[in-house]
This record gives sequence, structure tokens and C-alpha cells, in this order.
Amino acid sequence: MSRPIGPRRKSPPANRPDGFEPPYDAFEPRFREMNDLVMVIFGIERRSGNGEDLKGRLLTEFNHEAGPTILEHAEVKTGFGPSSLIWFAYWRSKDAYTEWQDSSAIETLFDDETILSSDYGLWREFCHISLDHNETSFSRATDLTGLSAYADALEVTPLHAYWGSMRDRIVAAADSALDAELLSLNGNEHGLGKRIRFAAPANTCLIKTTQDWSQTTPEQTDMYMSDVRPAYEDGVSFTRQNGAEVGCIGARMVREHSMDGEPMDRTVTIGFWTSIGHLEEWTHSHPTHERIMGEFMGMVERFQGEPGLGLWHEVTVFPEGRLVGEYLNCTTDGTLMAMLGSQIYSDQIGEQYDV
Repeated sequence: MSRPIGPRRKSPPANRPDGFEPPYDAFEPRFREMNDLVMVIFGIERRSGNGEDLKGRLLTEFNHEAGPTILEHAEVKTGFGPSSLIWFAYWRSKDAYTEWQDSSAIETLFDDETILSSDYGLWREFCHISLDHNETSFSRATDLTGLSAYADALEVTPLHAYWGSMRDRIVAAADSALDAELLSLNGNEHGLGKRIRFAAPANTCLIKTTQDWSQTTPEQTDMYMSDVRPAYEDGVSFTRQNGAEVGCIGARMVREHSMDGEPMDRTVTIGFWTSIGHLEEWTHSHPTHERIMGEFMGMVERFQGEPGLGLWHEVTVFPEGRLVGEYLNCTTDGTLMAMLGSQIYSDQIGEQYDV
């Protein structure tokens, strides 16, 4: 007999209104054998240099026999961070990732001191994801990406389309408020000419959210581009420029590309937040997010519940030691480095963490 597909939250959802029925379907992945997995965000920050040699070295390691089993590629959109190439690399387990570390030349690449004096930067953001600290939601049950490509099943979830549903979908939130340990963002640290490596505090939150317009009709595309997307980009810009106010450590908006470098009809936003509570507060009450929701619901209404967009996200709250950033010769913009001005990090820069 197969094991139950999980994880599942055992207690009743704390935030769902009595009698609430979602106005449209959303899907969440279920897994039989997996308890956790690894995603690493790799990036090459291009300034005056193009980093093509570094890109070739990274791709060689990705193609190693123990390399990532899911690999997505993107470039930072103009105005949403330094010009950068990005890869989202996934492994089914920490052991699988460690095998790649030990058998490939990736550590040799990150030990290369010549990068510190070059005209480009290199980074990795190691995310050890516990599925009971994660929730993932899809607006359609096709074209699965990211960790959901590992799923054994998709289920329609009743826990969506109401305030607090994100928290209700996280199993660990049934027993913990998942409050922030990082209480302020005072960082002015930059990594130009430096190697900076540190672990984020417990309950730091990551959201990776995707917008896909590859299947929209011309009329739907026009409305998305003219109404919804400008509101969304303004919201992302606000969190980037006012991180200390709202609790956003760093955010990047990227255009997804094929592995051959061809642009896709898909954008991805990666945002690090001091806690899920800070992310909730912005999404629930800030005018920039209210505008996003208003424009999107206008599109839903106009197209009678079928806007054609593919929307999905991964939200993870990290226990201590499970989110580690390493930056070689990088600027602060969009990274975890904004937290480095806080007192709790005064002695941690350069320490080694198990990634």
C-alpha cells in the first residue's frame, strides 16, 4: 500500500471564513516520498563584463550527472535589479545536492578568488525546503514548474482566495506563529570585492511567484499588459524601494528564458521577507497590492472567470540554518545582504555554514 500523499495540515484552517467557497479552482501539489528538497538560486551579476566564461563554467557543472533534476533559467528585468543571469536549480533531497557538491567542481568555482577583482559577480542562495514549511498554489493543473514538477498528484484546494489562506496551507503554521527573528533591516553592506556568506535567521520567508501569459488570447494579453502587469510591477518596485518599511529584504523580477536563452511569455518574482507575517501584511492591506488584486479581479470578471493567465507561487518559511546566501563581488540590490546591518549578524560574515 502506498504511503499517504502529504504533508497535510491536521487542524482546521484558522483563517477560512465559515461557509466560504472559493470562486475559482486552485491546485496544490502532493508528494509520496519527499519530505524536503533543495532549491539553489544561482546568479551572475553582469556590470561592465558579460560573464560568458563564468556562465560556461556554471552550465558545465549543471550538466554533471549528479546535477539538478529541474533547472530553470531567467534574466533580471531592466529596473528590477542589476543585469543578471539566474538559474533556479532543484534537487529531490539534501543528499542528492550534497552528492553533486562532492562530485562536481562547483566548490572550486565558488573558491575562485579572481572573481573578487572581476567586472562581474557570482552568487548562490541555498534553500533547504521542508515541505511542512512550504505551500505551493497553481491556477491551472498544467505546465508544472519548480518543486511541483516532483509532485505525485495535484489536488484542488479549498484553502485559497481568502485572506490568510497562504498561512492556512502551511502545515507548520498550525503549531507556530512563524514570527520573525530579524526585527529590522539596517543593512548597508555591499559585497563588491568581497566574499560574503551567512545564514538567514529562523522564519525568514521566500516567495517565488510566476505569471504566465503564453496561453492567453490576444484580448486577454492586451488587458494583462495594459492593466494588470503595470500594477504588479509597481507593487514589486514598491517592495524593492521600501523594504525596511514593509519587511522585504530583497526582491528581483526576472523574465524566464529557455535554456537556449530565448525569452518566454513568463515572468518570475523572487522576494525575501523578514517573515510570512510581513508578507501577509503587505498583501492584505497595502494600496499597491490592493491595486494588483483589483486589476486582476477586473480581468477575471471581464473574461467570466477564465482570464487565461497561469499564476502560481512557492512560499517557504525557513527553520534556522536552511537559507544561506553566498555572494562574491556582488552589489546588495535584490539579495539577502540588506539584513547584514542588524546586530545579530555583526560576527557572522564569512562564517561557514553547511550548504
